[in-house]
Amino acid sequence: KNIFSSEKYGFLDLGSNIRVRNYETNKKTNIFANNFNWKSNKWLNSLGVENYFKGLIKTVNYEAENTSEYKNDKTNSEIKSALGYFAKLRLYKEDIINKNFYSLTPKFLLRYSPGHMREIKSGRLNYGNLFNLNKINKIDVIEPGLSTSIGFEYKKNKLSESNVIEDEILSLSIGQVISAKENMDIPASTSIDQKFSDVVGEAKYNINSKLNFSYNFSIDQGYKNFNYNEIAADYAFDKAKFNLGYLQEKNHIGAQEYLKTGVDFKLNNSSEISFNTKRNLLTSSAEFYNLSYNYINDCLKAGVAYRREFYADRDVEQTN
Repeated sequence: KNIFSSEKYGFLDLGSNIRVRNYETNKKTNIFANNFNWKSNKWLNSLGVENYFKGLIKTVNYEAENTSEYKNDKTNSEIKSALGYFAKLRLYKEDIINKNFYSLTPKFLLRYSPGHMREIKSGRLNYGNLFNLNKINKIDVIEPGLSTSIGFEYKKNKLSESNVIEDEILSLSIGQVISAKENMDIPASTSIDQKFSDVVGEAKYNINSKLNFSYNFSIDQGYKNFNYNEIAADYAFDKAKFNLGYLQEKNHIGAQEYLKTGVDFKLNNSSEISFNTKRNLLTSSAEFYNLSYNYINDCLKAGVAYRREFYADRDVEQTN
């Protein structure tokens, strides 16, 4: 909810999250967190650099039972905060003859968060959260310390006959986090536990309105090894849409490699059939098949699905 909008002080929003979890027989956590997000008004300097400040205050109230990562006595209350300065410079070029528009946007974020955080086990840095004040996808923590995020975005768009920017053809975004010191409480899978994080990026190529490709990646700080690769392709043909995806995680990010395929077929304006499957390339085995029918209108989506899972070990059998 927006609390206020001011020409002098900027914008302040409030977001609330409630998470209730019972797991591993006797462990319980009840978490209520509020996020106060502030963003100042933007200003341009003489060089054309766009600037603004942003801040985050997180209040966390929780109760926990029989856990190792939380305090297990009564109700606990915590306050966490972060402050950042963001700047970007938009450079562009118009190719009137070939009807193309090119833009290059360097970006910079300087952030600081006091205090410390509880040790957590999972998380991942990607370009989508590179310039966020909080890069950890947990409702009750903010990664602490002083750090800088740097990166750039390159885009190519089509121009209309009247030279209006239209559909995006190509985009490439790359960036990295540089921290003042190491922090072993932050999960290694994010790579921001180190002074220099992985170099993360994403690329998109829209060949036409029917076929497009996307690629997300993470390269180690020595620029030698790819720790994360995610490649996807989508093709739309008449009433059918085909998709193909490949994902690989290595080293500190994880240890998995799989291929996903799927097809969606529209029977009419309100009905569709979908089929998708996932194959584990490390074990050379299928993990599941999904077949579903969906009915969709302006305010309702209802469906029925059949799922075949192939996960198996000494305790879990293959199931329908």
